[in-house]
Amino acid sequence: MLCLFSLPLFAQLTVNEDTVQEKYMKNPVHLDEVVVKARSRNIDSRGLGNMRINMKQLELTPLFFGERDVIKTLQFLPGMSSGMEGSSQLNVRGGTNDQTLYLMDEVPVYNQNHTFGLFSIFNSDAIQSVDLYKGGIPAPYGDKLSGVVSVDLKEGDYQKYHHSVSLGILAGSLASEGPIVKDKLSYMITARRSFVDLLYNGFMSISSDGNGGNPMISFADVNGKMTWKVNARNTLSWQSYYGYDDLYGINRSNDRYTKEKYKEKYGYGWKTIMTSFRLHSQPRSNMTLSTTAYFTALDNFNYYKNSVKAPGVKQKTENGTSSKLNEAGVKISMRHQTSLNNTLFYGADGAYQFYSPEYIYRKTDNRKVDYNSQQQKLLKGSAYVYDEFRVAPWLFSVGLRASVYDNRKVSKFVVEPRIKVNTFLNEKNKLMLAYDRMYQPVHTVNEMDYNSKTDYWIPFQENVLPQSNQISIGWKNYTTSHLSFSVEAYYKKMRHLLLIRDLEYYLDDHTDYEQGSGSSMGVEAMVQYSKNRFTTWASYTLSRSRRTFGGKNYPFKFDAPHSLSAFASYAVREEQNNRHTLSLQAQFKKGYPYYVPEITYPGMGLPTSPDGYEDIDDIYGVDFIPQYPNIRLKNYLRIDLNYSVERKREHGNLTWQFSLLNLTNQRNPYAVYKKDGKYKAFVLIPMMPSISVRRTF
Repeated sequence: MLCLFSLPLFAQLTVNEDTVQEKYMKNPVHLDEVVVKARSRNIDSRGLGNMRINMKQLELTPLFFGERDVIKTLQFLPGMSSGMEGSSQLNVRGGTNDQTLYLMDEVPVYNQNHTFGLFSIFNSDAIQSVDLYKGGIPAPYGDKLSGVVSVDLKEGDYQKYHHSVSLGILAGSLASEGPIVKDKLSYMITARRSFVDLLYNGFMSISSDGNGGNPMISFADVNGKMTWKVNARNTLSWQSYYGYDDLYGINRSNDRYTKEKYKEKYGYGWKTIMTSFRLHSQPRSNMTLSTTAYFTALDNFNYYKNSVKAPGVKQKTENGTSSKLNEAGVKISMRHQTSLNNTLFYGADGAYQFYSPEYIYRKTDNRKVDYNSQQQKLLKGSAYVYDEFRVAPWLFSVGLRASVYDNRKVSKFVVEPRIKVNTFLNEKNKLMLAYDRMYQPVHTVNEMDYNSKTDYWIPFQENVLPQSNQISIGWKNYTTSHLSFSVEAYYKKMRHLLLIRDLEYYLDDHTDYEQGSGSSMGVEAMVQYSKNRFTTWASYTLSRSRRTFGGKNYPFKFDAPHSLSAFASYAVREEQNNRHTLSLQAQFKKGYPYYVPEITYPGMGLPTSPDGYEDIDDIYGVDFIPQYPNIRLKNYLRIDLNYSVERKREHGNLTWQFSLLNLTNQRNPYAVYKKDGKYKAFVLIPMMPSISVRRTF
């Protein structure tokens, strides 16, 4: 082929941000094919405080009980704290998990946990991309103080069908996608379910006199999405999610003489429902419009069921309580590229939230009685404008978000400015500066509980809203196309934070709570390298996080002054039909502050005894837990290993993953308790093997 380009036919470009480059030919020429190849890392830094997870590399991370989890990957990033061992929480730069905004296709998620934090609800089979914002947060995001996790779901393939079946230690999953109408309408569906509880239930059903005193946990979820290309400029999609968790126990009895059968089941869990319709339009070539209508709901529940069957007798009763949150909302956003150097974003969103913190019901046979108390409501609306413009060599992002929150008792109007500035000193060094102000109108009530992995939400009741102001600065060096290095520093000040001492008094009388402040600061460093078969990254965070309540300043419960994380993967064998990959991830962090009882008071005894102390050995002491952390846990260390084998078959692939969690068998505490006058750690994850098999076709 005759070369008529002013550039060679092969050109290597280093693209570090959204970039437009124009290339011109001296004379017209016919091109048979243009191939663009991108070298991607498992963590893609997209600017100050913004990172994207490479979903292909996620497949190489060590499994957690046979599951790959994007939240577990995010926990390894600089500036992130996971909470206690085994948690699926994300505490961003000194914030709490309820201060992190979770979105799934733009729909708010109010509980991201399965199995009390062992897994997240985000099924990797359904995910297209995951973006994390720690700072430099664009104006379209609001209502939370500390960070944003935005999960975008896949669209189904419009041309071919793809299916997969996966099996891990605790659960199995199915996934399918493909065309309903070729080139016009596609679907994507995934489903997961635990199976250990199915075996447990099967054993209980065949047992003539089974006592299921040991608790059992079950979970399931379903993701579905349909996408319709209405025409060249409009695409309509519908997505839906359902998730269910239940920690339960079962007792049975079967009297052979009276023929009476008795069964009781008791449990605690939650379910999540989300659905949305989104219309993506392109009115003009330089303009896109997105409109989303959604509904999201969370229900935390406790229940007790029993049934009696005997000759002539059949009775069922059920008692339960729950905390419910329902939200319906609309979002409209516009992206308008007014020129090559200027892009304008603007939009609005509104939502209505209904809370029922204390819903009680009683069901006898077919009759059900409901008791609803303390119902609360929140109406919120926001509008924003966000402008990105370039004045070489500077890139400015200036935004303003204005919101109104009304809880039927008090109304609040707030304004949130957002500013971000980027500049290249040269083609290899980039400087970044950002300022964010955020407000939060809702909060959870488990502030004192380290180990609670469920979110119990209520709207604000105070005269002021929690507020955060964060300033961050960063430098990134693109040494080569294979190597990059970044450093970010931040300072965050939080005001009007809420600490609930007694939930019952707070809900009934709006008393027994405190308002305080918080601050966090830190420096985050990260290096990434990727070449040929080898990919690695490492990060270090030096930070400090404090809280002030009741005039007492103390370390935040997830304050880890030093945190070091690393990941590496190497393709041991890379053939056309056979690929073997070894990967390792490690994390070290300073032990968290913790509350332990320092004083134990003797029990009061029994009033029926003459002196109230009939048997001193039977009197249980009462531990007094202080209001502030009084110790630090031992330093945390965990190293996980993974080996993946992917083989191509005639139709699809077969992938085996073998993982070993906690390679050094470190005794990282999930909780600390007192026994026989000594403090002991409950270890959730000792050295633990894990295996998964996945078949695609």
